[in-house]
Amino acid sequence: MAEQNFAKVALADIEVGQPLRWNLYTENRELRLRQGEVLASLEAVDALVSEGVFRVLSNAERLAREVTFETTRVRIGDAIQLEVSPELPRFVVSLIGYLKNKGIIVTPPESAGGLVMLREGQTFVGRFFSGQSAYAFSTSLVKQTSVPFPHLHLAYPRDLRVQEVRKSPRIDVQMIAAIELIDGEGQFSGKICNLSATGAALRTKQRMASKGDKLRVKFKLRIHGMETFLTVPCEVRMATENRDDPSMPFLWGLHFIDPDHHAHFALSAYVYGVLLGEV
Repeated sequence: MAEQNFAKVALADIEVGQPLRWNLYTENRELRLRQGEVLASLEAVDALVSEGVFRVLSNAERLAREVTFETTRVRIGDAIQLEVSPELPRFVVSLIGYLKNKGIIVTPPESAGGLVMLREGQTFVGRFFSGQSAYAFSTSLVKQTSVPFPHLHLAYPRDLRVQEVRKSPRIDVQMIAAIELIDGEGQFSGKICNLSATGAALRTKQRMASKGDKLRVKFKLRIHGMETFLTVPCEVRMATENRDDPSMPFLWGLHFIDPDHHAHFALSAYVYGVLLGEV
């Protein structure tokens, strides 16, 4: 097995009196102990770790080892969330540029129409989405300046973590929505019952459109304690009657048509946040 597939086991990785979570191998990659065996004392664990034992990394751990900021295919202009602590709202900034192993440059966060001033050395957990993955990393503020334009210089990420998500993952929701026809007259109310970054399933009391019609849907997301109001143009991809909810028997499958940058990021952040248990 390739050398990069192994990780050295530390003292904290083994629990006394509990079954081993992995097979353990010697430095020469010979089997030392099998998964499920139990070490009954701290002395036994310490003696084993002192020998130098190794375990095989999982696929996710191998992937995480191979990921660096520049291999994520993050793009200039992409949104990045900066979290100071789980109790506080996250700042949303945009990537201006980066230099490998040197640093990354982002726009400063804004609040109430003004720039937020941050403390040099302040640490953050950064998060962003690229392709079919959600990434997280630790960083700190090297410098905030307005010369030649307002920007933040952040420490270069060295510990990226990645969570693979399937294409356009969907979540079940219960959201009130206002709907209006783009190419006609009519305003309706409905309930979004399923949501992804690229579309939604919507219920209404009455029939309002046909397959292929264009709509504008307005709804609200609550992301980490902050409310975001979205207006997203949609195309009707499915129109059917469905009596699972007798009060709203008309079911619509909607595809979002080129949502703007703000809407796309908000939708992705909300959907992936729910999937990762962070919203």
